[in-house]
Amino acid sequence: MHDANPRTSPLPRRRSVLTGAIAAAPMLALGTASARAAGPAPAAPVPAAPVPAEGAAPGAFTPGQPWLDTSGAVIQAHGGQVLVHEDEQGPVYYWYGEDRSNGYHASPGVHVYSSRDLYSWTDEGLALRSLVDAEQLETDPYFTALYGDYSDEQKAAVIRDLVTVKAEGSDVNPAILERPKVIPNAAEGTWVMWVHADGPSETSNAQYAKANAGVAVSDSPFGPFRWIDSYRLHVAPEGEPNHQPNSPGMARDMNLFLDDDGTAYIIYSSEENYSLFISKLDPSFTALATPPESAVKGVDFTRPYIGAHREAPALFKRAGTYYLITSGATGWSPNPAQYATATDILGEWTDHGNPVVGDGASTTHGSQSTCVIPVDPEHGTYIYMGDRWTPSDLANAPYVWLPLRFGEGTSMTLPWEDSWRWEDQPYQPHFEVDATLPASVRPGELNKLPRSVTLRLEGSTSTRRVTWEGALDRPGITEVVGTLSGAEGLTFRRDVLVAPKNLVYIVNAGGAETSDYLALREAAKAGRLQNSVADQPYGADPLTGNVWGYQGRSKPAGSSYDSLDLTLRYATDHDDLTYRFANLAAGRYTVHVGYYDPWPWANRAAEVRVNGDVVSAQQLFTGVPEAAAYRGVAVGAAGEIALTLHPTRSPDIQVSWVAIEAE
Repeated sequence: MHDANPRTSPLPRRRSVLTGAIAAAPMLALGTASARAAGPAPAAPVPAAPVPAEGAAPGAFTPGQPWLDTSGAVIQAHGGQVLVHEDEQGPVYYWYGEDRSNGYHASPGVHVYSSRDLYSWTDEGLALRSLVDAEQLETDPYFTALYGDYSDEQKAAVIRDLVTVKAEGSDVNPAILERPKVIPNAAEGTWVMWVHADGPSETSNAQYAKANAGVAVSDSPFGPFRWIDSYRLHVAPEGEPNHQPNSPGMARDMNLFLDDDGTAYIIYSSEENYSLFISKLDPSFTALATPPESAVKGVDFTRPYIGAHREAPALFKRAGTYYLITSGATGWSPNPAQYATATDILGEWTDHGNPVVGDGASTTHGSQSTCVIPVDPEHGTYIYMGDRWTPSDLANAPYVWLPLRFGEGTSMTLPWEDSWRWEDQPYQPHFEVDATLPASVRPGELNKLPRSVTLRLEGSTSTRRVTWEGALDRPGITEVVGTLSGAEGLTFRRDVLVAPKNLVYIVNAGGAETSDYLALREAAKAGRLQNSVADQPYGADPLTGNVWGYQGRSKPAGSSYDSLDLTLRYATDHDDLTYRFANLAAGRYTVHVGYYDPWPWANRAAEVRVNGDVVSAQQLFTGVPEAAAYRGVAVGAAGEIALTLHPTRSPDIQVSWVAIEAE
């Protein structure tokens, strides 16, 4: 539960270049709602299996609905991964995950299931078994066969990491095993499992004090996996942001990635979940390729999303490009996803924002990413795999599997489907479009966009007609969709700068001169723009002398993000937030306002008033940027417009940008 103060969570990047790289296996991925338990959950009997939802089609995915294995029991594979493997009969799928049949604590270990179709899953038992107590290591034949030849020091590590049951009468927290991931090592004929191994440390009894990465190995995908050890991983170079010399090498949410050349990597959330790392593994896949004290950033590891508070990484590879989906770090609560791409695993990653479309954008359809399954890469079929955490009933927490949709280049979306089949997914080829758009357009000017474009599809180039759709009705950057002629039915997206002809004020709340703000100013300079700076407290403009600005106790946020939509000013102390604009000529105006909440779990809402009139009784703030236009605002001799946001719920309110347009 990391975000006691939601204002401390950083804003997501939008189309920005990230530092370094992120990865997880092309056939596996993970992430965890780390530090998500408020306290120990007592061991309990396995609850009765729920009845599948009425109308759920056999041989289809029904996201968020109960999912039973072939014996009728609830599938216990939370925070998990599906590994795609080939045997003599063709593709076989192995689903690994946390067994939460006893709730939060007292996990039996890591469960594994197998399937030939991804719909029906056979229980293959516990691939990695945990311990009830230390004595079991010496008395249970299962464990003596695995660890009988271990030294006392090795056995102590097994006990430290695998005893998941709190001793009766003890106040010491037990171990926690989360986010298990497995990759095959073809060269050595082994299967290697990495786990977020947490629990108390030598100096703290906190549940997530240890912050280790644990590793186990087996000769079979079904186990038994033999625990090797757990330890911390690489550290940030001295002098870089978030460098933590007093708590180095933390490893919580983690994943694995097996590249095409056979090199394996581990990716993990570190630095109290504020930064993500990716580190190269050695040829056995059971240890770092280079120890922390001699590792070189950019060669042995890299450090993407520095200070961005991202976790739950799920990575896959498509058409030579790496894709990474992550979540924010908000405990059990779902939040907006983000995705990034790179062509070099240790190179630069570019963030593309939230891939989720529709009503579920602010919560990733009520889920947290854990894996992307490459079911049929040549056809373009990939499955997003997520968890819908229900901490009050972890044993029955459902899974959310959804199809990923790909557009031009690296564009990707994650839509909702009530019921769907992977065999029915459309062909999704990799393609790119060359389209030269005007520097800016006026509201509604779709006809100014090009009528034909150049298409590069699977090695061939052609000219195609294009039909555009989009609501060019707000100042700033607006997305439009182009549909290409041809039987393929291909669509692509472009950002268009919409610059109303008669802008008189344009304010980027928070004061950042983002590139879209500056472009909007440039496009409007021939008009009557009356402010010369992005934001200011109420008073005379330093250049024009016109009186305008904000009133009320407030602070800026998001100044490091290059987007009008993602910067903002938020009120404090439950104050109103007011923007006043004076020196206006008499007439009618439209007040455009941008709303966005990087902390959507706050459940924020405001009453919006313009010159005292309520124009919105309940303006909601979500994780998806929105724009509102309040038209026909009459300005008389007073020459002023006042925009006031008043909180209607307990959280303070905020605004991203304001534009005043003369009608």
